[in-house]
Amino acid sequence: MRNDDVVLVDRALADDETAFAMLVEKYQKQVHALAWQTIGDFHIAQDITQETFLKAHRKLGTLKDSHRFSGWVNAIARRCCLVWFRERHLNSELSKNMNIAMEYNDPYSGYLVQEQAKEAAQELREIVKKWLAKLRESERIVVTLHYFDGMSCEEIATFLGVTTNTIKSRLNRARQRLKDHEPSGQSTLDDFQTFATLSEAANERNIKISFDATTENGKKSGQGSTSLIKKDALLRFRSFSFGWEGDGPLEHMSIALLGMSTTPLLLRFPTNVGDSWRQEGFWNSETKTTLEGYEQIEVSAGIFPACLRHKSILIDTNPRSQNNLIIVTNGKRYGPTDREMSPHVKGVRYLWFANGVGLVKMRYDHSNGNTTEVELMEYKTPGKTEEYLPLQIGSTYTYQSISSYLSEPVTEKWRVTENF
Repeated sequence: MRNDDVVLVDRALADDETAFAMLVEKYQKQVHALAWQTIGDFHIAQDITQETFLKAHRKLGTLKDSHRFSGWVNAIARRCCLVWFRERHLNSELSKNMNIAMEYNDPYSGYLVQEQAKEAAQELREIVKKWLAKLRESERIVVTLHYFDGMSCEEIATFLGVTTNTIKSRLNRARQRLKDHEPSGQSTLDDFQTFATLSEAANERNIKISFDATTENGKKSGQGSTSLIKKDALLRFRSFSFGWEGDGPLEHMSIALLGMSTTPLLLRFPTNVGDSWRQEGFWNSETKTTLEGYEQIEVSAGIFPACLRHKSILIDTNPRSQNNLIIVTNGKRYGPTDREMSPHVKGVRYLWFANGVGLVKMRYDHSNGNTTEVELMEYKTPGKTEEYLPLQIGSTYTYQSISSYLSEPVTEKWRVTENF
């Protein structure tokens, strides 16, 4: 029977709608029974069953093991039930105002609906943040990968290089830690899957990356961290800190990609070739970014056949820019008047993103004729994803920068420490 599922899933992925209809027919009673038992309402369970299979159809390509279709579709149904419970609990007042706005065509009530929706999303965001902050880093990584990114214990174990039992143990400890800290809150939850439900409903993720840089001879050059926010269809730069050693020029990969003189908005989703946008950069610069097309890129980390090429042109603007970031490094304060410390305010920057991996190459053609080139040397990511800049928690990347500004190549090691 499970082999039949594999065949049907493969056919459905090949756009055979009849095959997916057979999967629906095979499992709809099972899904409806699960929803009915959870919700307690026959008709609402019918709606949830329909929503479950709609989501399953859209996300079928993310199913990692076709043998597990039954459990996978049950997990989707269970999440739909949890979302229903959560929305009913949090949004009763929101629904009331929405009905008023629709009945009387009241613009102000419509505005209140939007504001309450934002507040509800932020409330969910704070709950997730508070819960995850109670966990140790090893537990937080496992929880995020398992519940937010849908990875199995076996997949996480392979990524982290530990046994499956170790992963299960960390998940159990995380659950127990939450019960100890939040006994009243935990009693209202069916299980730990609510984490994913809350995060998905909040429609926002905070991403943090730590990095350190060393010269070719092994001397430590600097270290720092950056914070990004992924919300709706945008990935934005939020904050940046960096400290370097010695009196050499500040010229590193993290600076050029995420730092003070580049673009606050890094990517827009979905990533469609031909998309273009303008924005104010930091320190009185303006940037026009275009997603130009796909290229095969060969770097030390491997050959990547279809990399998305991202081009940004940075130019000077007048002093009215609102993005005049203040940087404090090694105890010294830098502002817009210290633009000469950064060679990245003017020029053309190219980024190449590989599907499921992230950034594999960068070239920055400075306005003074110099060039900085960066390539991915090695990387390790948790699991399969279709994103061009996934930045999954636990991911590590090693880059090497070569530039006329540097006396020798600089190696940067990145590690994603937060993504929830």
